[in-house]
Amino acid sequence: MRDTLPSPNAPAVPQDTLDLYAAYSGAAYNVSTSWDCGTECQHPGTEGTVVMYHWNTPLVTSTGYIAINSNIKTIVVAFRGSNEPGDWVQDFELEPTNWPDNISGSSVVSGFLSGYLITSAQVIQTVVSLSAKFPGYTIVATGHSLGGSRASLFVADLTTKYPGLASQVQLFTYGQAKCGNQA
Repeated sequence: MRDTLPSPNAPAVPQDTLDLYAAYSGAAYNVSTSWDCGTECQHPGTEGTVVMYHWNTPLVTSTGYIAINSNIKTIVVAFRGSNEPGDWVQDFELEPTNWPDNISGSSVVSGFLSGYLITSAQVIQTVVSLSAKFPGYTIVATGHSLGGSRASLFVADLTTKYPGLASQVQLFTYGQAKCGNQA
């Protein structure tokens, strides 16, 4: 349980920021190609959000979106949590898998990884392209439950492949399971 506690050096995050990214996380359950998903899409601070890319893969289930909010100068990458039978199957695929290859001794839960990898190339390519188009924007990854684990994998993947973007990246997860070891 100790590894779930915040670092004593971590800065305090204002409640309205936590609420905002919880709304973006919740929107992953309903948003598709436009910012029209009910309550989450009407949360204060989400005004002006434009969906740039949406995915929903059926075979290895993975759903989420990438959006821009120019009002807050943010690129949002949101991963949906468990919502359908394929997600629940992945939740229980607990075998450790060595990943990423360039970090010796690292391993992650195979079910979380499979749904991330099915879309990772396109998600990373889209985020890198948007970060070039919108320099200085913060890149926020978010998700709930299974989506939180995938958001964590995305941040590890993006910052490993594009270390120059690391200072722009923030991660907000809600109800996330531990998805890997400390390597």
